[in-house]
Amino acid sequence: MDAPRNNEESESKEEVIDSITYSYLSFEDEVIDKCMISKYKELLEPEEFEVLMLNIVEGVSQKEIASMLHKTQSCISKMKKRALRKLEEFIKEV
Repeated sequence: MDAPRNNEESESKEEVIDSITYSYLSFEDEVIDKCMISKYKELLEPEEFEVLMLNIVEGVSQKEIASMLHKTQSCISKMKKRALRKLEEFIKEV
């Protein structure tokens, strides 16, 4: 194997290795995330899961979710708290 001719070539190889490592870790993280989301979906009522996904993942406000689901914002807030409590209990058990 030839030695790198200059510092740029060496950095380039390091960047490629870092990129491959990052891609692999990102893929692992994505798989883990999908598994966890699937488990959370099993633990929660469908509406609780929907509220969490819309609010936390999609960034939709509680007020907007309330309008979408034809509920009050207070109801959405309580639903979110209840869902988060369930997930917290699950995480403590694991």
